[in-house]
Amino acid sequence: MFGGLTKTSSRIAIAAALGLTLGGYAMSTPAKAADLGGDCCADLEERVAELEATTVRKGNKKVSVTLSGWVVKTMNWWDDGGDSNFAVGDKDADLASRFAITGSAAIAPGWSAGYNLTITAPTQTFGILSNQQSDLLGVNGSIQTLYSYFYLKSDSYGTLNWGNLSPASDNPAVLADISGTVIESNAVWFEGSGFLLRPSGGGGLSGLTWLTFLGNYCPGGVGADCFGAPRAAVRYDTPTFGGFRMETSYGTIQPGAGTFASDNQFWDIAAFYNGDWGNFKVSAAYAYTWTETAVGTSAGAAAGNNNAHQVGATVMHTPSGLGLYGEYEYQDPNVVGVSTTDIWYLKPFIKRTWNPLGATILYGEYGQYNDMYGSVAGADMCALAAFGAGTNVGGFCGANVGINTVTVTGSEMERWGLGAVQEIDSAAMHLFARWQHQDASVDFIGTNVNGVTSTRAQGFEDWDLFQVGGIIFF
Repeated sequence: MFGGLTKTSSRIAIAAALGLTLGGYAMSTPAKAADLGGDCCADLEERVAELEATTVRKGNKKVSVTLSGWVVKTMNWWDDGGDSNFAVGDKDADLASRFAITGSAAIAPGWSAGYNLTITAPTQTFGILSNQQSDLLGVNGSIQTLYSYFYLKSDSYGTLNWGNLSPASDNPAVLADISGTVIESNAVWFEGSGFLLRPSGGGGLSGLTWLTFLGNYCPGGVGADCFGAPRAAVRYDTPTFGGFRMETSYGTIQPGAGTFASDNQFWDIAAFYNGDWGNFKVSAAYAYTWTETAVGTSAGAAAGNNNAHQVGATVMHTPSGLGLYGEYEYQDPNVVGVSTTDIWYLKPFIKRTWNPLGATILYGEYGQYNDMYGSVAGADMCALAAFGAGTNVGGFCGANVGINTVTVTGSEMERWGLGAVQEIDSAAMHLFARWQHQDASVDFIGTNVNGVTSTRAQGFEDWDLFQVGGIIFF
């Protein structure tokens, strides 16, 4: 979902790592650094040898090798209105701890080639895969290759990339957020989505999860950034002209990415802008995604051409640090009987340097996710998932007791929260704390044990999270 972070943040991480390496070394030997006596050359050779031993070595003298990435860890206290607990873990999906091996080589003046190998580390996560019923954390159980691609770049004509990469519409609207809090909190619905919904007025859990609530029409992202996953593709990036640049990509949807067939094609295009307007800093992005076949339900793929639009922008008043980020996404599965979906998300913030450690960012957030719960005919809203669909355990759904199966016809999920991020420039790290609140309502057609159908609505207990953590970049 956040492959595009590599496009924008790796240079910062590389610079931070270089600064830490050289700065840390210089601070460790201040006396020798000032010694210009007869052993200066031997001392210099010793220091160079030590520095070489602690840096990534080049494969050869023509191609560079750079190691960068981040490590992120969180502590999480959650409450679903009937149960609460504590968990420790990484951020989820491709926000989790990762490292990238990148490099480039000069071909001729203005021309170069390079590569990117980005790896996610095996770790426990708290987010999409977190399971409320068993209180187990989701696990990224093995080292996985997130990106592996090659590129040819011309300073005048742009860059051609091919391999397993971040397509043009992978998180452009998300990354238009320049508040400095995009990893800590964004419109993608990471936390809470793997928890079981707890119907209001009842005493137990439903057979539906917050993850399923997001439906079958957002396979890459969760609730937002719906094409936010690596793809086997070719991507072209234009040079930047007056703050504007564009990307477009074409490729296949791989097995395991939603319920697409492995030979389905996609095409997307994105436009980006970054610039300063007097005392205001502006960042904006728009992307359109076309997929050959819309994602179907768990029963199989439904024919159609899925069309998705996303736009995001930040305006920040530089002297005061006050800013506002907003995002809107609209998706049309183009399948008969399946509704369109949309989300919108706002994040007001202030970013000021109030202490010598670095900038402090305070922010609020509000998001609404509409009609993203796909039709789930056969699911039992009133049953504990472990009992299986069609089993009614009674009392969990209040006025909806006796409903055996449901077909969802509409839904709304809201989330809002507050957070704070402290940047620590000397250590290239962030410390953060945040609170997030979620609530959901679902409209459905219910069928009772006698086969009688009726239009129903169901509310659910609110879900709250308090999270503290840290990120260190290298």
